[in-house]
Amino acid sequence: MESLNSLPIIEILTGALVVITGFYAWATYHILKANKRVVDVMQEQNEAMSRPYVTISPKLEPDNPIFYLTICNTGRTSARNLRLTLDKSFHKFGEKNPDSDLAACAAFTQPIEAFSPGSEMTFSLAQGFVVFAQDADDSLMPKKFTIHAEYEYGVDRVVKESHIIDLRPYLGADVPQEALIRKMKDLIKALEKIASNVKKS
Repeated sequence: MESLNSLPIIEILTGALVVITGFYAWATYHILKANKRVVDVMQEQNEAMSRPYVTISPKLEPDNPIFYLTICNTGRTSARNLRLTLDKSFHKFGEKNPDSDLAACAAFTQPIEAFSPGSEMTFSLAQGFVVFAQDADDSLMPKKFTIHAEYEYGVDRVVKESHIIDLRPYLGADVPQEALIRKMKDLIKALEKIASNVKKS
């Protein structure tokens, strides 16, 4: 009789064990998924901190009306097999000859095997008053163009980016000023005045 009465208890305990085991399996599965997400996020963050970043932008220097185009690697590793292409030709200073075409420069026609961290290339475009002149030829000096960049890093990572170079927002803006340069110019003028007075005397 006792063995017959103990059967339901064994079944209940077995069922409870199955439920508990199932719960632990479910909890373990979700913990593993959460851990995997954490590992993936950490890997992405590590990659983001260590990968190359090719940045392309226009630049104005203090007390200089010339627009420059700068291409630099602000990341921590080399951008391999960097390929740069322009969607339009830009002729430096509006000159009508093939040698002045930015799109024909080596950087935009040949792949760059390794663009190291901190590397920078600078290209002259034109003075602001030339770019924004009323008779400026937009086919020679487009105020807006796009540079496509494609490069590799890591084992099999490939980056494809498009950088829009838009000079139009600079219309009406002031050329950056440098206090030290202004003081040097004032000093030069003062010295020239002194030299002129000495010659007269």
